[in-house]
Order: sequence, then C-alpha cells, then structure tokens
Amino acid sequence: MNKITKSILASCALATMFLTVAPVVASAQEAPPSFRTESEGNWYHPVEAEMWSYAGGERTVIDATLAKIAVAKGERANAEQPDTIKAYSPGHWVYEWVAAGDKAMEESAAAADTKVKAAKAHAASIYFHTASAPHTNDVKQLMALDKAGKAYVEAGKLAKGSVTEVAIEHEGKPFGAYLHLPPGEGPFPVLVMSNGSDMAKETMFVYYLKHLEPKGIAMVTLDTPGMGDSRNFDITDGVTDKLHIAAADWARTQPKLDGKNIFVQGVSFGGNAAMRAWLANSDKVAGVIHGCGPLNKAFFAPPKAIDGLPKFTIDGIKVRLGLDPSVSSEELAGNLKVLSLAKQGLFEGSKIDTPILAMTTNADPIAPLDDLDAALARGTNVKRVVFDVPGHCMDHDVREAIASAWILDNLN
Repeated sequence: MNKITKSILASCALATMFLTVAPVVASAQEAPPSFRTESEGNWYHPVEAEMWSYAGGERTVIDATLAKIAVAKGERANAEQPDTIKAYSPGHWVYEWVAAGDKAMEESAAAADTKVKAAKAHAASIYFHTASAPHTNDVKQLMALDKAGKAYVEAGKLAKGSVTEVAIEHEGKPFGAYLHLPPGEGPFPVLVMSNGSDMAKETMFVYYLKHLEPKGIAMVTLDTPGMGDSRNFDITDGVTDKLHIAAADWARTQPKLDGKNIFVQGVSFGGNAAMRAWLANSDKVAGVIHGCGPLNKAFFAPPKAIDGLPKFTIDGIKVRLGLDPSVSSEELAGNLKVLSLAKQGLFEGSKIDTPILAMTTNADPIAPLDDLDAALARGTNVKRVVFDVPGHCMDHDVREAIASAWILDNLN
C-alpha cells in the first residue's frame, strides 16, 4: 500500500464533522491556513462523515463509499487527491455517491414500513446531495441534486405534518423551496432558512424534525443565489438576501403561515444574507438569526489569501458570483468586494429594533468578531452567542436548539 493510499484510508476513518482552522488571520495580506484538519487527508471535497451521518445518512454506507473512492483506480485531475477521478465510473465522486443514493432508494421502495421507507429516502437525499457539491452547476452534479430533491420529498413522510415543494418568484423568475408545516391548522410562525455556499436546502430536514416541528414552527428552506434551485440568480449585485426576502414576502400570503412571525436564518455564506436582511430589510421580518457569516474583511482578501483556501470552497463561491470556476484568484478577488456589507454602507444607519440572534465562534477565519460587532452596533435588541471552539461555525445541534428556542422567545 503506497503512502497516498494510506493517507486516503486514514482520512476515511478519521473524517471529521466540522472544519477546524487556526486563529483568524491578523492581516488580509497573509494567506490563511486551510479550513481542513490533517486527519481529513488531502481531498478536494471536505470529508465530513459525522455531519453527513447527523444529517440523515447511514455511517456504514458513508464509510464504505469513501473507501471505494479512496482505493479506486483511474486517472485523477489531481494525482494527490483521491476524489478527483476524471471518468464517470467507479471511484468518481459523483458516481459513487449517486450509486449509494440509488441503492438507498431501492431499499426505500422495498420497505413495508412507512417510517423505514422515509428514513431510507432521507439517507438517499444526503448521499445525492453529497454527490452534487460544490454545486458548480456541472451536469452530473445537477442530476444528483435533482435526485436529492425527489428523495427529500419522500423523506418528508417522517414529519408529523407535511413537506411540499413550492415555487416562489423574485423579479419575475422562479426559484424552488420546501415548505415544512407542523400538524394542525396554524397559522404557524415560520423560519426562512438557508445554509452556506456548498449546502443546499436538502440538508436541513433534521433541524426541522428535531427542533422546529416539535415547537410548532414552520420552515421554508431555499438555496442561496447561484446554486441548486436558485441558480437562475447570482449575487453580483451584492444583494445576498433577495431570495430570503422574496420567500418572506411569499410567506405572508400563505394562510397557514403567521405573517407577523416570519424569521430569517442563514449560516456561513447564508449568514451574510441573514445579516443583510436585518440591516436592510428588518421591517419585513420578525427577527433574524445570523450564524458565522462573512460580513466584511473576508471579501477584501488578496489573491494570495484566496489561494490558501480549499479549491472546493472557492469553486462554489465563484459560481455564486456568476464566474466560471476556471477564473483566476485575481479576478475573484476583484468581484468579492461587492459582498462587503460595510462597503454597501449597511454598518451605518438608524437603530434597528427588530431582534437578532448572532452566533459564531471566537476564532472564525472568515467571520471575525469585530466585523460582527460593527454590524450589531445598529441593534437595540441583540443576542450575541460566541462559542469557545476553533474554526468556522459551530455544532449544528447546539446552534439549532438555541435558535429554535430564541424564536419562541421572540414571537409577536
């Protein structure tokens, strides 16, 4: 067994849930360390077996799929990265995860018990979604994400209420979302939710099942502009919250949703959108939950700093900005500045009474605390929670428990 294969297999066994990093870079002129830990090995995709398992996948299937990719034979785009096999064949990242998803859907179809059928479909949606990242709108990635959507709807039978696909419009163009309704007549308070630049709306079912539905809170999940069912849009205008606000406006027209209690949440790249919604559109929401979103300094990183970040992450961000993944770091650096909420003038202005919950870590490499504090200075009803853990963002289960309880505390 060669050195690379040993490293690959070790990374499968030690795949970690969260991306850990060194402390925040002191100067934008310094290249930051990778988001990855050494235990993850040298993969193009982040290897997050525990997170995929938490989100609904089966750990044995996840580990077996990673192992297949690790030992596969074939020409790789990067000889040092096991998950970069070029041919769509055994060992190819999308191929293997789609195969895992297809098998789970077959098991779902064969199961007699409704809950087992739905659980298998839920696992399939995670495998298909894993195949589709980083959502660069590659044909094979889109095929996998389409399968994830179909599996997600089937998984909706795990809920006590209902999960349906809905179409929402922004400036005459539609984007897809999922509406999750608790059992009962309503109207229900509702959370409009998105994740970051590499996690689509098919990853948020556990949040709803575990923390929102039991509290009688509905959820609308959507993709950030430039990916998934929001790929008809991009963020070249810097208006990262436009689809969140469109979803909030749509929610006000739905009889089962409480128009006076519409909350917006975003995590990581979605956190930028959530903060922008609070700074620029607070009159349209009852409250905002911001999680570890880059707000200002990260968008002024020089090309050298961008080169120090994982290509997986950067490829996704390029596409969200309407750029081809092949463009240079110099071109990306020039386009990122539009996303700075400080540059947009949103750190200045009148006081905001709409409540906000802001959660982050104390050493996030892309979301420094001074950026967060500069934004929150406009608020009169601010809850700031800083986790004493390393890296970008914090544990899903903990932050989701805090967020759902905060919603109940801030209902109109």
